[in-house]
Amino acid sequence: MSTLDERYGRRTTRRWVWPTITAVGVALGIVWAAWVALDTEPVTAEVHGYAVESPARTVATIEVRRPEPVPVRCTVYAQALDHSVVGERTVDVPAGTRERTRVEVPISTEREAVTAVLRTCQLTD
Repeated sequence: MSTLDERYGRRTTRRWVWPTITAVGVALGIVWAAWVALDTEPVTAEVHGYAVESPARTVATIEVRRPEPVPVRCTVYAQALDHSVVGERTVDVPAGTRERTRVEVPISTEREAVTAVLRTCQLTD
């Protein structure tokens, strides 16, 4: 009697290699999907609106969302037509009882702005 290797030739790869690679890939995919689904930012914010009151002043209205009453520091900047930053302001939003808070942020500008942009919004100590 002959062995299978003598009869059919030796296998080039082991049987366990591809199932193991597939299992590791699936496990990594599940871990990544769970991380994306469960990762929530403690604070989110966006520019709700803005008003260019004069060439030297723009007022931005930001909406801050936070699940817990924690203090937040946000930075908003005004941008000119050529995309240059013409004014910037950092504002502290105190801890409050409401989950959504709107704050008006007046920004002094060196020349007329055409938009207001939220740079950052972070928890403060």
